Amino acid sequence: MLIDTDRREQIELRMQANYWRAQHARISKREGLLKAKVKELDETLRRRDATIKQLTQQIEALKAKLVWFKKQIFGRKTEQMESEPSEERSHISHFFNNPSQEKRNRGQQRGTKGHGRKLHPNLPCVVESHNLPEEKCRCPRCGKPFNIFPGTEDSEEIEWEVIIRRRIHKRTRYVLTCDCNIVPGIITAPAPFKVIPKGMFATSFWTRLIMEKFLFQRPLYRVVKMLTMEGLPVSQGTLTGGLKRLGELLQPVYIRILERNRAAKHWKWDETTWMVFAIIEDKEGHRWYLWVTITKDTVVYILDPTRSSRVPKEHLGENPKGIINADRFSAYKALGKHIVVAFSWNHVRRDFIRIHDGYKKLHDWAESWIDQINGIFHQNKIRISVLFKPRLFRKEDKILRKAISAMARRFRRELVNPNLHKAARKVLESLHKHWKGCIVFVDHPEIPMDNNEPERMLRDPAMGRKNYYGSGSVWSGIFSSHLFTIFQTLIKNNIHPQKWLLAYFDACAKNNGRPPENIDSFLPWNMSKKQKFLWSHKGQSP
Repeated sequence: MLIDTDRREQIELRMQANYWRAQHARISKREGLLKAKVKELDETLRRRDATIKQLTQQIEALKAKLVWFKKQIFGRKTEQMESEPSEERSHISHFFNNPSQEKRNRGQQRGTKGHGRKLHPNLPCVVESHNLPEEKCRCPRCGKPFNIFPGTEDSEEIEWEVIIRRRIHKRTRYVLTCDCNIVPGIITAPAPFKVIPKGMFATSFWTRLIMEKFLFQRPLYRVVKMLTMEGLPVSQGTLTGGLKRLGELLQPVYIRILERNRAAKHWKWDETTWMVFAIIEDKEGHRWYLWVTITKDTVVYILDPTRSSRVPKEHLGENPKGIINADRFSAYKALGKHIVVAFSWNHVRRDFIRIHDGYKKLHDWAESWIDQINGIFHQNKIRISVLFKPRLFRKEDKILRKAISAMARRFRRELVNPNLHKAARKVLESLHKHWKGCIVFVDHPEIPMDNNEPERMLRDPAMGRKNYYGSGSVWSGIFSSHLFTIFQTLIKNNIHPQKWLLAYFDACAKNNGRPPENIDSFLPWNMSKKQKFLWSHKGQSP
């Protein structure tokens, strides 16, 4: 019995041990599953935290872009420096507005002495005499007549009249009275020369039409409406056909300006979109690009279907050497090792302005950078003003180089900071990447810090793009680029476009509707001082 009892207890203990062993196995298994689940949840949480962080950064960046776009549409378009820079020198602050002073309004200030009414002695004058009626030339009481007092009481007004008229050339006909038979038939005086032989419109008409379309950017259909209102109904197709003929006459001038531009050693480049509504093989869509390149005395526009570096490469030719002012577009960075690209500081400043306006937490940081950049702009302006005074120039140049070195140390120091905001890091990395091109102006004072001039030169075409959307064919787009080139080159050289066109078309007319043989004499850099003055805005009106 005792043996049976011990055996029973042993079996029960073994069963209990198996039971608790199974329980422990189930608990261990469940604990493993729970640990795996916790690990999985931790990983999911980590991924979601990363996603939330990424989306938060994207929202922050999109909000910054929205602020920038609103400013572009509704804000001020000027980039005039408003904030006062950090005072690396005490006199730098005098260049900027004093915040304590009241903001000066535009135009004539109240209480200041005016300049009087501006006279225009260059305008043609028509004199009209005005006399009192005879019944009012006597004393109303005694009836004695008035005597004429020496001199007159003068006043003037300026009229603006649009005159469209027909000019009929009546040529006398002659018939022979002899039997020599040397001159057969009836003879007349020679017909007047026309820029388009046998055409209906005079040189003055085509000159005004070209200026309206390609200088003042008025759509051709509006010009047609204006002509109709003035009593001349004419079809748009007739004017388009004439413009196509005139394009052949102006092309040689464009080519010579192009060659002059190519031969320079310093260029300013920029580009913008230009629509050409024509179907071209291997070309999708209608978006073309209008490039502008500026030198000391030329402004050249080039229309091309692409925005690739091929355009400036083909224009500058093989192995070009020189310096170009440009933005940070990649096409300008691929022009060869002998082309130095001076990047625009305006674009660098815009990077910090975007952060200043779009990220509240980076507002003060971006403002300090903007102040520092404005200070360099101002110091370079002082340096250039004493360019031909060696002692003063060396002094101001030393201050500028010191400011440039301080900026380089600053962005390198901030880039090392691991906690630097992503948007701030992106801007500073771009500045570091383009730093060599940004400081070209330091060793070359003749090179501007900005690229404002080509941006200004694209404003007129941009206005035309808004008014008439671009060009309806390839030839009209190319013709537009030719006219933009000729007009802006003339204006850059202080030559009145209307006077030049009248003279050039008159020379074409005398050459039977072909380009004149002396085209070079119509180029600004070949003109004498006297000719430049006659064709300038101060010369005699056409």
